[in-house]
Amino acid sequence: MMTKISRITLGLFASLLVAVPAFAQLPGTKDPDAKELAAYQLTVPALNKVLQATKNVSEAAKNDPRYKKQAAHKAELKKLEEKEEPTEADEARIEKLRAEIESMGNSLFPDTDTQTLSQMAAAMEKEPLFAKALASAGLPAREYAKFMFAYMSAGMEAGMLEQGVIKEVPKELAASIHPDNVKFFQAHKAELLAFQKAMEALDQP
Repeated sequence: MMTKISRITLGLFASLLVAVPAFAQLPGTKDPDAKELAAYQLTVPALNKVLQATKNVSEAAKNDPRYKKQAAHKAELKKLEEKEEPTEADEARIEKLRAEIESMGNSLFPDTDTQTLSQMAAAMEKEPLFAKALASAGLPAREYAKFMFAYMSAGMEAGMLEQGVIKEVPKELAASIHPDNVKFFQAHKAELLAFQKAMEALDQP
């Protein structure tokens, strides 16, 4: 089972840092968190802590009743979908399972589509399993949230620079992205690749 956060990280690097929908709506310049995010600088130690925290929450989720139920539903759904000639009862069950899995969502992980930094951090602190995982990694929820938002925004720009889509970070974005964060992606490809592989491993049975 892949968590929402690990899907974001994987998608970011594997697709040459093209935008991932879950983080498409980054806080704007009018957001109360914008200045704090713009001042946040990505570092390798922070990258390692984020990875450890994500590993912690992923491991803990495996023993969580909510995710055990979801995993059982997914396993049943897979078997039914692999049938060459499913019956009407099978088709009905498939639709029901899909709906139930969709409704379960990723309840341990905050929905980042419209959230600010403060809202995302608060959502993680509110979930005991996530809060414990972060504490074990020595990483405050707000730090985790800042890293992910900064990682995504700088990653998109680094990806476009690498692909030749842009020649420099657009001026309208320079005020919301720490300049060293784009350089971080360019200078730490080995660490980022290792990060990607470690995140991929979280989804292995």
